[in-house]
This record gives sequence, C-alpha cells and structure tokens, in this order.
Amino acid sequence: MSKKDRLKAQSQKQLREKRELEEEEREEKERAKSRRSKSARKLMRKAKYGRYGKEPLGFTLIKLLMLLPFAWSGVYYGLIMIFGTFGGYIEPQPPQWVGWTMLAGDVLVLAGIVIEFFKKHIPSMAVIAVGTGLYLRASQYFIDYLSGQLDKVYVEEDMRSIDREYMKHHYPMGAVAALEAVILIWWIIIKIKAAKRLKYEQETAPVQSIVED
Repeated sequence: MSKKDRLKAQSQKQLREKRELEEEEREEKERAKSRRSKSARKLMRKAKYGRYGKEPLGFTLIKLLMLLPFAWSGVYYGLIMIFGTFGGYIEPQPPQWVGWTMLAGDVLVLAGIVIEFFKKHIPSMAVIAVGTGLYLRASQYFIDYLSGQLDKVYVEEDMRSIDREYMKHHYPMGAVAALEAVILIWWIIIKIKAAKRLKYEQETAPVQSIVED
C-alpha cells in the first residue's frame, strides 16, 4: 500500500471516529434532555400536589361525600319543590322566580361537582358557591313563608316544626360548598409546601444539572 493510500485510509478512519464520537455526543445530549424533561414533569407534578405528585386520596373521599348532600337536598327535595312550583302543586303558588332560582342553583352545583372531578378546584369552588347561594335563596323563600304562617295561624302540634323540617331538607346543600372549600384550602396548603420544597431542591441542585447542555 502506497503512502498516499495509507494517509487516505488513516484520514477516513479518523473521519469515521469523529462521526461516531459526534453521534455518541448527540445521543448523550438527547438522553440528558429526556432526563431533564422527565425531571421537569416530576417537579411540576410535585408543585401541584406535593411530594408524590399525586392527588391525595382524601380529595376523592371528599368529592364522594359532596354527592350525598347534593342528592338529598338538590336532587330529591330540590326537584320536588321545582316541579311543585312550575306544576302548580304547591299552595299558595310561589313566584316563578323561586323555581327558576332553585333550578339554576341545582344545575350550577352539579356543574361545580363535575368540574371538581376534573381537578379544577378554583373554578369548581366559584361555580358551587354561586349555585349554593341561589339554591339556598330559593329554599329560604319557602322557609320564611312557613315561619310567617306559623306565627299567624293555629296549626296542630305535629306541624309546629314544619319550617325546621324544611331546613333539614334544604340547608344540607350548604355542605357541598363547605366540602369544596376544604378541598381548596387543602390544595392551597399543599401547593405552598410543594413550592417551598421545589425552591429548596432547585437551590441545592448540583451545578452540573443547571449548566449542562
């Protein structure tokens, strides 16, 4: 083999080695980016729900508990009053706004519960608060009317507490908003603690992980 051929072969070998080295460096950078991407996603999850990046089981339990007062007040007794108002089955006939207000409250509270199951705590709290306020405003009309009538006319002893019975039927709807408030406050506390932990981890992270390309 001539000197020229040896030099050419050596040059080609060096070129192949250079390309292999560049390919190895590129793959290593890709792996490093992938690791940083996974780490970033993990830190984002931690920032949202704390150390393990998952929603606490207690959130799910509270969400399920929210369904109980809604089913009791909003679905069962709420629909009775709504249909009674619109169908003319209640005497004396309440104003139509009462039925519409209670219906709007029911719909909004249900929407807020659904939103909560999608882990949107702040929008859920806002919707449930408005819905609960509307529902209780409408139910208060019936309670105030009954209380007024009890002061004006004589009724049998077993009917003297009918206004309080209505309170037991409709006031539990307020528990939905209270439970949602518990979730929201709990979530805020988790976020504050997670943010502090995240800041600490970032400040104590090795310099290499910060400057690495």
